[in-house]
Amino acid sequence: MAQKKTNIKIKHRKFNLYNKKKSKARQALTVILTIAAACALGIVGYGIGKPVLDYFQNRGQYTSEPSSDSSGISGVIPNTTDSSYTSDNTSESDSSVAETSGNSSESSHNSEVTVPVTDGTMYFLPDNAAASSASLNSALAAAKSAGHTTVAVTLKDASGFFYYKTNIASVKGSDSVKGTLTAAQIYDIITKAGFVPAARISTLMDSNNPGATGGSYELAGETGYWLDNRKENGGKTWLSPFKNATATFLKSVTNEITAAGFKSIICANTRYPAFHSVDITTYLKDLPLSDAAKRTAALWSVLDAINTSAAGKDAQMWIEINSESVLAENKSCTDAEIFSDKTKTETSKIIFSYAASGSASDAYKNAKDFAAKAKVAANGAETAVLIKGLSGSALSDVQRAFKEAGIPVYSQ
Repeated sequence: MAQKKTNIKIKHRKFNLYNKKKSKARQALTVILTIAAACALGIVGYGIGKPVLDYFQNRGQYTSEPSSDSSGISGVIPNTTDSSYTSDNTSESDSSVAETSGNSSESSHNSEVTVPVTDGTMYFLPDNAAASSASLNSALAAAKSAGHTTVAVTLKDASGFFYYKTNIASVKGSDSVKGTLTAAQIYDIITKAGFVPAARISTLMDSNNPGATGGSYELAGETGYWLDNRKENGGKTWLSPFKNATATFLKSVTNEITAAGFKSIICANTRYPAFHSVDITTYLKDLPLSDAAKRTAALWSVLDAINTSAAGKDAQMWIEINSESVLAENKSCTDAEIFSDKTKTETSKIIFSYAASGSASDAYKNAKDFAAKAKVAANGAETAVLIKGLSGSALSDVQRAFKEAGIPVYSQ
């Protein structure tokens, strides 16, 4: 029998189990408690949240993500003409010398008073900054506005020009002296401006002083100086590391600079000219230029003389190496040739000059690659890097790459 359907009505009331109606007094109390709780949470939250927020905002300082770079390179001077680079009666005054800026660089690091850079803010002044007090003060003002604390000043450039008044007998009063200040005056101006000073000198690349100092390459079996090109093409003399006079001359330069107060000497361009085979077999055949070990030993004899002089005044020597030299498959006639003596290298202080090139998107990767190769080449030596010719995001990427590699970064 079928059951009779009945309609069941469900009544809905305006009642919420979770929202019971409150009295006015209770509502007022709730408002007061809510305000008090918000204040308490604000105080505690700021104390805890701010450090956490700071961490996430600044974590980019401690982590890295590949970005851009360009591997940089400053080149060595090539010989592009034929090998007849000699002049039967060429004297230094006869040589055609063009003032050029050196393809070197500079920098250093550490945390001692005698080290040129104490906090990673070393700045290399323009090569001719020390020519006068006006140019020096102008360059120092630019360094200060950029927040640097240590500056490297060039006192002898790649042409052999002196940017201080030297008292070395063979050079004093000659056209090689471009500076109007003494080394001591330069040092005082820099220190009074609030900087730690470092001095940079070009060693063997010097087209002005080889003849006067007795340190030039001389023609085998003839009277005359060897030039790195034909005279009519601007051929220049160089200081020869095989000459005792060369070490004596550069030691005298170091003595003057350290006596003025400089505690760090940066040596650039410690290398051979780009010899042609005929130079080695004919014009300079009396030199052991085919013997790699003797070539390296001669280069280090010059650096050892400078280092000994510096150490005598509680100063230290840094060696500037071009990044292109490090990357070159054949390091002969580059400033990285000294790396052949690993025993000498490992106890040295090296500054790599890095002038990146290539796509900005590859800046980070290229710098990381170079840093790895530079560390291998340095063989445990204390290192720093001078970054040249970069700006914007590419510069930031390259700086980050070297900092991650543990190599202090300096600028120009």
